[in-house]
Amino acid sequence: MSKQYSKLWVFGDSYTTPDMCVSPGNSFWGLTASYAGITTINNCSRPTNSPDTVYHLLITMSNQIDWDNDLVIIGIPPLERITVFDDHKNTQYYGNQFDTLTWKTTTFDIPAHRGLICLGNFGNDRLKVLHNNRSWVETEAMRDIFLITKWLDSINANYIIANLGKDLDPNNTWAPSDFLLPYCKNHPRCILFEKGYHGVNIGVNDPADFDIWGIAGHHGPAGNLYFFEQSFLPKLKLSGLLC
Repeated sequence: MSKQYSKLWVFGDSYTTPDMCVSPGNSFWGLTASYAGITTINNCSRPTNSPDTVYHLLITMSNQIDWDNDLVIIGIPPLERITVFDDHKNTQYYGNQFDTLTWKTTTFDIPAHRGLICLGNFGNDRLKVLHNNRSWVETEAMRDIFLITKWLDSINANYIIANLGKDLDPNNTWAPSDFLLPYCKNHPRCILFEKGYHGVNIGVNDPADFDIWGIAGHHGPAGNLYFFEQSFLPKLKLSGLLC
């Protein structure tokens, strides 16, 4: 029998933001809640979020999560984004709570991200080694994932980390990644190198807004269902989070 979870927490960017080309109930995270019989979802996603923002929210909101009884989805946005101070604009941040019996939603304030915004560089700043070489970008991402998984595993958290952007290169082998690459490839709670949200759909389902963003766009019901059935649910079962 599957474990009974009290809430589902979702951290990510536009690919997990409610009503971005797919209704919450048809999204892969909504399908997860329905499959697991979870009646409350706290979705803390927002368009353009960076990985740093996802980690910051996860850590600073950790005292609100019931780690023994909640299930947590950690979505990794495109890596070439940064979180920066908003120059005293006091930018607010809101999440959405869903009742999966009715799919009615209420918003809630997330003060831990107030005063911060995210920017997408995508390699335009050639002076920054971080965005100049994808090998280093991915190695940095794996280092962060190593730290996050070590923390979550130490508290026996119920979580899964899913790559929402471009699949990581499984052959990104060089001295800085010698330890991190096999660790991340073998971690049972991570979908990073293949069958990610985008990668699993290439050649099968085009994003709903393909005309605007190409393969980097947002999937509709078909793409979300395919990712859920072919990748996300099997990983949840394989890792023992669901039966």
